[in-house]
Amino acid sequence: MPSGHISADREALITIDILGRDGRSHPLEAVVDTGFDGALSLPGAFIRELDLASAGERFFELANGDLFEFELYHGWILWHGRRSRVVILQSETAPLLGMELLWGSRVTMDTLDGGAVEIEELAGV
Repeated sequence: MPSGHISADREALITIDILGRDGRSHPLEAVVDTGFDGALSLPGAFIRELDLASAGERFFELANGDLFEFELYHGWILWHGRRSRVVILQSETAPLLGMELLWGSRVTMDTLDGGAVEIEELAGV
């Protein structure tokens, strides 16, 4: 079960394992962002370190309504105990974990500094 904590900046952080093209696991802390409908966003330097394969470009609508074109990459993560293929968006913000990954899960948070964050897979979804 993916787990993490609430930061002093009031962000829900989850540690996930991202697999490089060589299959090695790279643990990474990502912000849980329910306003992001994609799976995962990562900075370009980390994408290059993982040697991920390009998946083209796509426009996404930002929170302020603006459309912005992002580079996309194919990647693999360990999610709910299994290897899962994801499309990763390149963004120079903090890594974000979005609703595409959270879909079919229960997210629980103790919303105080250092509080627990847990993501549990829902049965039958």
